[in-house]
Amino acid sequence: MIAVNELKALCGDDDAMVRMLLSIYLEEYGESDNVLQSRFSKDDIDGLFQISHELKGMFSNLCAKDAMTLAQAIESSSQAGALPNQNDINALCGKIKEINQQIEGILQ
Repeated sequence: MIAVNELKALCGDDDAMVRMLLSIYLEEYGESDNVLQSRFSKDDIDGLFQISHELKGMFSNLCAKDAMTLAQAIESSSQAGALPNQNDINALCGKIKEINQQIEGILQ
C-alpha cells in the first residue's frame, strides 16, 4: 500500500500533485499485474526485468515500500538471467491490485 502521508509530505502537501502522480501511475502501470503475468508465462526474462525495474522506481516514488521490495526481487532475479519465483510474481500482482484500489478510492 501507498504511505499516503509520506507521499503528501514529499509533494509539499500539494494534493493536486499527489492526485497527478496517482493518475499517471494508473495510466502507465494500472495493468502492470497483467503484464507481469503475461511475461512470466512466456518466460520473458528481459521483459520481466524491464517492467520490474520500472515498477521498482514508481513504487519508490509512491512510497509503496512492500511493492517496491517485491519488484526489486523480481528485477534482481531477471537481471541475473533467471526466471523469478512464481510466489514473488503473484505477491507483486496482489500488491498492484491493492494499490490500484487504494488509488481509485483516493481519486474519487
